[in-house]
Amino acid sequence: MDEKKSNLRKAFEETFNVVGLGGAAALSLALLNPIPLLIGLVAEAAYLLFVPDSSWYMQRLSRRADAEIVARREELKKQIFPQIPENLQQRFARLENIRAQVGGNTDMQDQKWFREVVRKLDYLLEKFLMFAQKEAQFRRYLLTVLRDVVPNYRMKNPPHDDDSTVSIPVRVVDRRRGRKDLARAENERLPDYSVPEGDYWIPEAVQAIEERYAKEISELAVKREAEEDHNTLAILDKRTEVLEQRREYIGKIGKILVNLGHQMELLEDSFGLINDQIRARPPEQVLADIEGVVYQTDSMTRLLEELSSFDQA
Repeated sequence: MDEKKSNLRKAFEETFNVVGLGGAAALSLALLNPIPLLIGLVAEAAYLLFVPDSSWYMQRLSRRADAEIVARREELKKQIFPQIPENLQQRFARLENIRAQVGGNTDMQDQKWFREVVRKLDYLLEKFLMFAQKEAQFRRYLLTVLRDVVPNYRMKNPPHDDDSTVSIPVRVVDRRRGRKDLARAENERLPDYSVPEGDYWIPEAVQAIEERYAKEISELAVKREAEEDHNTLAILDKRTEVLEQRREYIGKIGKILVNLGHQMELLEDSFGLINDQIRARPPEQVLADIEGVVYQTDSMTRLLEELSSFDQA
């Protein structure tokens, strides 16, 4: 019912329809004769009765929606591609190709369930971009913190000899810069993506950082036992609180990074599955499969929003 009302509104707002009604009204006014306006109103009633539900108009709306979505996605790519490594760009390009293959099934384009599947694929494409952006940011952040708190750290179990030393992007963050400047710098294109690929290094990096924070917290506890000045005690307590929060945040970052990797792989597998079964499986099954992926994707989005709130706090 809501879709029907929406289509009626869109049909009414079409430029040719508005121009036609306006022309009929202007002609009636010029001739001082209501007949042109009455004819226009009758034509309008017939137009709104038949056109909004026609397959021709459905395809017109679908093409218009496709153009708007593609334009928005291109803008997102311009913003996000400079922030992510080439392998993620290539993975996204493969998903776009699959989306084009699915949308190219012209014999299904006038079916409601098919249009719903295509729109959900468009939604998941944008989510992949967002996840890729977040993953790249979190990887750089984790390595930056690792170098900051554990200088010259070497991986204990690298998969290759040339990965034995963890490297981070060339740009060095100046801690004296304001928070907004740091956020802006984090989004700048880095000249060198030296962040290791894969997940093998993440648990070890998180553990090394957490152990460093735990050591500092223990050292502060020893100092607190020997301290008698109330002002100094308050400062030591606050430092301990901050370190505990940083340790908790790093743990969250590590878990989110691993989950983001799995989530993006899930999206890639799901695109392939939908492309495989779009013709062979019942529409209800195709919709159920993609709806399950959308639900999982929304859950990951909420986790990222919670992490963002934690970061702001």
